[in-house]
Amino acid sequence: DYVSKFLFKSILHHVISLEIYENNRLNGISFEAICSNIPKSIGSRSSIQSILNEALERKIFFKEKSMTDKRIKNYYLSSNFSDTINSWLKKEGSFFNKLSLEN
Repeated sequence: DYVSKFLFKSILHHVISLEIYENNRLNGISFEAICSNIPKSIGSRSSIQSILNEALERKIFFKEKSMTDKRIKNYYLSSNFSDTINSWLKKEGSFFNKLSLEN
C-alpha cells in the first residue's frame, strides 16, 4: 500500500507529513510555512515541492485556498492518510508507554 509507505519513504517525507498532520485540524499549512519549519539540512524548497506534488498526485494530500487569504493554498491530509498516521502514532505511543513502565 503506497499510502502507508509514503510516511517512511524518506526523512523529508516523514517531516512534511507530520507538519501537515499537526496543522490539519487548524486551517492547514501553506508551502511557505512548511519550508520555514523544515531545516534546509533536511530538504530544499524544490525537494519539498516535489514531495508535495507527488502526494497531491497520489491523493495523499490535498490543497485548498486559505479562508483568510485567497492567494494562499493550504495543504491538508487525506482522511485515509490521516488514519494511517493516527494508527502509527497509537502504535508508537503504546510502545513508549510500555518502555516507561518497564523502567
